[in-house]
Amino acid sequence: MERLFRLFCVKLVFACFAHAALAESLTEAVRFAVTTNPVIESSQAEMRASAFELIQLRGEFEPRVTISGETGYQRVDDPNSLSVIDNDSTKSRNQLGVRAEVVLFDGFRRANLVYANAARVDGSIFRLLDASETMALNATEAYVDVYRHRQLLAVAKRNVAKHEEIGARVRELVQGGRLPYSDELTIDDRIRSARLAQLEVERSLRDANARYQRVIGRPPTGGMSIPLAKPPQSLDQLSATAEQNSYRVQFARTQIDQTRFQSEVTLSDRYPQLTLGAGVVRDINRNGVSGNRTDESIGVGLRWTVYQGGRQAERQALAERNSRAMSELAVAVREVRELAARTWNTYRTNVDRFRQLSDQLRINRLIVEVYGDEFLAAKRSLLDLLEVERARFNVEFEAVGAQAGLAFSTYRALAAQSLLANHFGLAKSDLALEPRFQDRVKDNPTAVFNVNIEPLK
Repeated sequence: MERLFRLFCVKLVFACFAHAALAESLTEAVRFAVTTNPVIESSQAEMRASAFELIQLRGEFEPRVTISGETGYQRVDDPNSLSVIDNDSTKSRNQLGVRAEVVLFDGFRRANLVYANAARVDGSIFRLLDASETMALNATEAYVDVYRHRQLLAVAKRNVAKHEEIGARVRELVQGGRLPYSDELTIDDRIRSARLAQLEVERSLRDANARYQRVIGRPPTGGMSIPLAKPPQSLDQLSATAEQNSYRVQFARTQIDQTRFQSEVTLSDRYPQLTLGAGVVRDINRNGVSGNRTDESIGVGLRWTVYQGGRQAERQALAERNSRAMSELAVAVREVRELAARTWNTYRTNVDRFRQLSDQLRINRLIVEVYGDEFLAAKRSLLDLLEVERARFNVEFEAVGAQAGLAFSTYRALAAQSLLANHFGLAKSDLALEPRFQDRVKDNPTAVFNVNIEPLK
């Protein structure tokens, strides 16, 4: 017997360790979701594409070398220029040429093109970081929702067990003649209602599990726990930090820069363009003349459009685009401030609601205990006891939801400040490139071309 008891204890210990090993913490779930979700991978691919397109502009600053060639037959009828032998005679013609050209001045088009694309890269980085914050919040919500439904299911099961316990007492009292048969029918009805409520919670839990698997990328396993995050200190502090850190606001600022530099690119065609070119062309039987000919050239070329219709409208359109970008920044700032205020209001309401429900639940449990004793002493009816049990169940059900809501509101406050991913140990460098491309090209547009962009792993 002692040997069997020891074997049971060993199995119990191993079972506990196995359960702990399978348990997934909130941090693990969020990190897995943010680093593997295809929505984030799509944003990362867009960011890398923007970076490579910026580096692609290196070609704008380097010489362009072209090779041209032609082979075929040609007949020229020009008796004034050609000899009798060559005139009106079909000959094979071959031509091969090489030309190199480099832009000396283009009205700062290339520089502003680099500046605009650097702003675009920074914008894609901030958009990725904002998407990471959103994904972290969605993953947190999915985790908290599964935890909440598990707790609600436990409450529903306890409610069924409690009603079944009351039902057993009622049947004994009915059999003993102390209660009418109608009370047995009443408790049977309440037991079935409690079981139906449990079925509804079980369905909701399965839905929560399905959403968890979609967001996180794998089904929930093992035990779950929700530690509270650091709560916000005040609305002013939350609003200030949210506006300062907001990736949405920083993205809107890059849009202003991108619009401004893109406008300069458009206006650059009003300046002259100077190019330095050199080339050599080798001809055989060119233009009907028998023999070989080599042309070599080097020089500076000029192209300048001094007049083109519609330029006034073009300037007005560029000004309106810049105005639109400025307005979108103002909209982003207002949305962030509103989000901070709503987050703070939700947090304060959840704090007060959880506190009051906890006090109410404590009182309801005392009432249920007293009513249970009075029911056995025939001082309370079955309906009185069932009514306080119903009230206790409703309050406990709400208290579980309030506790989960309070925990989630602390994480929502971090997300409003763009600090949620970092809270779970996901540094910016783990998710995106360093968003300082505009600073790196500010004084030297070609400085960014020294960057080697490695694929994210």
